[in-house]
Amino acid sequence: MIGDIIASSDEEFRSRSFLLSKILEFGLSRQPWGQMTPWLDHMNSSPFGIQQIPTEFVDYLMTVAKLGIRTAAEIGVFWGGSSYVAAAVLQRANPELVYSMIDIQDRLVAFDRFSQLLNLRKCAPNTSDDFAHQEFDYVFIDGDHTYMGAKKDYLNLGRHARKAVAFHDIHAHEYDKHNGGTVRFWNEVKASSAARNAVYEFAHNEKRWMGIGLIVRT
Repeated sequence: MIGDIIASSDEEFRSRSFLLSKILEFGLSRQPWGQMTPWLDHMNSSPFGIQQIPTEFVDYLMTVAKLGIRTAAEIGVFWGGSSYVAAAVLQRANPELVYSMIDIQDRLVAFDRFSQLLNLRKCAPNTSDDFAHQEFDYVFIDGDHTYMGAKKDYLNLGRHARKAVAFHDIHAHEYDKHNGGTVRFWNEVKASSAARNAVYEFAHNEKRWMGIGLIVRT
């Protein structure tokens, strides 16, 4: 599936249905989340897989792919499933892409196998503190979901992103108990960025769960 994305024709790569089919073929992480019920038929038999709402994920990836990202950093990659798919799409858009995978633990599944196809840089165990003030074209924040954790990752790396920065779980109210969590911080960043940058929200769940927020520099 990863190879199919990288080898896709221009017509296929511009096709939402093609990319969504490849994401579903890769499969979702098997989790007991009730909000994922519509995607049960595409869940893997193990926890490895994407941990995103597939339609949110494909629309977000197609938007970021248009930016010609060369250097990307993802904070909070867990087992790596969503990261491998994202890296494949961005590498198909720009073969010079280097995708840095940052996490407090090295739990990556089949990293050696995927790194044969993808330009991956394993940065685990590490936190955003280890890369503070470094500039990447693009930063995706999906690590510590407390308010202060999301803020730290943004101050360390997100605000320095040259082209775009994104957050996962912008509607994940299960983290509200942590001083407002990612929902509060996303709303603050969105409000402060909207006058100068393009702001996107990919939120397809009827109960406003998960969601991806994207800020593109203009």
